[in-house]
Parts: sequence; C-alpha cells; structure tokens
Amino acid sequence: MNGQYGPVPGNPYAQPQPQPQPAPAPQPVYAQPPAYAPPQPPAYAPSYPPPHHNPEFLAADSRSGIVVDENGVTFDFEGQSAEFPWSEIQSIHSKPGVGGHRLMVAVVLPGGKFYECGVKARNSVTLNHWFRDLGHVLNVYLGRRDNPPLPPH
Repeated sequence: MNGQYGPVPGNPYAQPQPQPQPAPAPQPVYAQPPAYAPPQPPAYAPSYPPPHHNPEFLAADSRSGIVVDENGVTFDFEGQSAEFPWSEIQSIHSKPGVGGHRLMVAVVLPGGKFYECGVKARNSVTLNHWFRDLGHVLNVYLGRRDNPPLPPH
C-alpha cells in the first residue's frame, strides 16, 4: 500500500463511489383541455326567453277586444264573444278605423259572410304596434295553413 486509505485509481477491486446526481428539473403540469361547451353569456347579460312558436295577439279597450292565437280569432264586444277557429276562416283583413286610432279586423268565412270588430288605441304609437304584432301573428298562423310542411322523402 502506498499509505493512502481509499481506493487506488486503476484498482479493479475497488468499489466505485456513488456520484451525486443532479435533481431532475421539475416538469410543468398541464391541465387537461376543457371539454367543448357552447359559450355562456356573462352573468350580467340579460336573459331573453326563447322565441314563442305559438304567438298570440291581444288588443283591447274598455268595450271590445280582439284575440288571435293558436285556436283562431276571438272577438269580444261588451261581454259577447264570437270565436272563429282557423278551420272556418277563409281570410282576415285589418285596417285603421275612422279617426285613425282604431284597429278594425274582419274575419271572412268560406261562404262570404264576415264579422268585424274594432278596438280603440290610446295613441298612434299603440295602433302601429298592434298592426305590426297582428301582422306577425297572422303570418305565422296563415302561413302554416297556406304552406303545410312537405312530407319526408
């Protein structure tokens, strides 16, 4: 021996000393991507109801009223009602009444007989809204009747 304690370089019988290994670098942790979901409106956004598939129209004053809905047209005059189901209606007409503040609606039956009802609006703005809303509702119901869905191929 050469007076040193420990392994001698080049000695095949010496035990190798463990060398310190550097710590592995931390691996970044990736989150799983979120599953697809339709975008949600912010919590402060107003919520609107879904479009109504069976719209309704109502115009009334102190003496009379007109209702158009999925069942047909109803006129009410001083407590007396007349109901016209869609199957009995040939056509419907509307116009402004005398003085420009009345909504006049006529229901024409297949034999040519017609019934008319008028409702007084508080002002011209209300009358314009009534005409717009009535036109939309009639377009929905008369459009369904005049344009039935096509049968599947």
